[in-house]
Amino acid sequence: MSLSIDYYSDVLCIWAYSAKIKIDEMKKQFGDQIAINYYYNPLFVDMHAMLEKNWSEKGGLQGYNKMMHKLNGMFPYVEVHPDIGLKNLPHSSASCHQFLKAVFLLEQRSLIHSDDAQNTLLEQADWLIRLGYFRDAQDVSQQSFLMSIAEQLNIPTSPLETLLTNGEAMATLASDTTEDKQKLIEGSPSFVLNEGRQKLYGNIGYHILDANIRALLEKHEDKPAWY
Repeated sequence: MSLSIDYYSDVLCIWAYSAKIKIDEMKKQFGDQIAINYYYNPLFVDMHAMLEKNWSEKGGLQGYNKMMHKLNGMFPYVEVHPDIGLKNLPHSSASCHQFLKAVFLLEQRSLIHSDDAQNTLLEQADWLIRLGYFRDAQDVSQQSFLMSIAEQLNIPTSPLETLLTNGEAMATLASDTTEDKQKLIEGSPSFVLNEGRQKLYGNIGYHILDANIRALLEKHEDKPAWY
């Protein structure tokens, strides 16, 4: 039985964008010993309003752009577009999250399958959205952009559109928000282990994740509870 890890993030969060390398390393190191469950935080549901509120007195979108590049200096292993935040600014991450939940449901029901042994179609679509925003400065909230990802991954658009229009994808996304509140998730990215008892939030080092995972995998029932 694999160790379950619940991963919460918003696709427009640069901290979560930089955390991809840690997820890849977790999968490389632990393989089938862990199972990563993807959930989405509603942090950038109204990105324009949020940036207006938080950056109106700090240089506006130019200030936001400078901050993004300053942060990118902390993790040069990901790319950030020179015009990030200055053009094609998405209105909301919610449409992206709803799209990803539709992909998740199709995959869960075995209606689509990944040809990549290392990454599910959900993981691939998730990463392409993040690249679209951070690396390519695209408006990833547009339905046309999201459907272009489906086509790129050979995901049939008809069943996707059904889940997006009949409420199923939205219902699944709403459940993420409920789980978020119940587990007292502080933000993006957050890793939740040990049935909610261990929460690792923010730009934490990989060694912290590794230590927590190894401790849980190596736990033996014959050891005392405090071990």
